[in-house]
Amino acid sequence: MEAKREVAATGEQSPEVPPHWFLYLMERMDRMENNLRSEFRQELGGIRQEFNGLKQEVNDIRQEMHGIYRWSIGLLVTMLLGFGGIIATLAVTLR
Repeated sequence: MEAKREVAATGEQSPEVPPHWFLYLMERMDRMENNLRSEFRQELGGIRQEFNGLKQEVNDIRQEMHGIYRWSIGLLVTMLLGFGGIIATLAVTLR
């Protein structure tokens, strides 16, 4: 109680109560932190979307490569059977 009377008499604030400019700065820092967090969330969302797009493109390329692989195996088998047929035909006719 006595400390409050002294503060009132001298016009100084007690050390327990921060000055108004300190509270103002704390509020500004809090707003800036909230703004930065929202900007980071937006950027992170954009990065996630880009990553998902790239992931989808890689999956599409894998599917195309798998199709090309199957096509090339089919072509190789066809060529081997064709050459085998030619060799069998030549072997039978040249006997």
